[in-house]
Amino acid sequence: MATLVFRLKYVPEEEADDIRQLLADHDIAFYETTAGRWQISMAGLWVKDKEQAIRARELIREDQIARAQTMRPITFGQWILGYLQHARQNPTEAIFTLIAVLLILSISIIPFTLWL
Repeated sequence: MATLVFRLKYVPEEEADDIRQLLADHDIAFYETTAGRWQISMAGLWVKDKEQAIRARELIREDQIARAQTMRPITFGQWILGYLQHARQNPTEAIFTLIAVLLILSISIIPFTLWL
């Protein structure tokens, strides 16, 4: 049975390409799945062999540790820009998220406004 070694949701394409290349460089056979049109499937990199999956996870963990050491914290402006880019790429998800946030806020605030 195949083992998920790396989730691709919310991963920049550059990082995903680096992970693909890392697995290919170490002769680890993998295949990739997408989230599909409605973004409900599991987008990821999968390995069929258990031993190769363990090795792949070790390599990916080492790569992620190296990436974390070189990362800089993002500013609020960069966060907003990233969110807007994500919303442009996934408008349905952004709209439903906004509706859910507004619904939760309204349910949380309405009881307090009724006492006035």
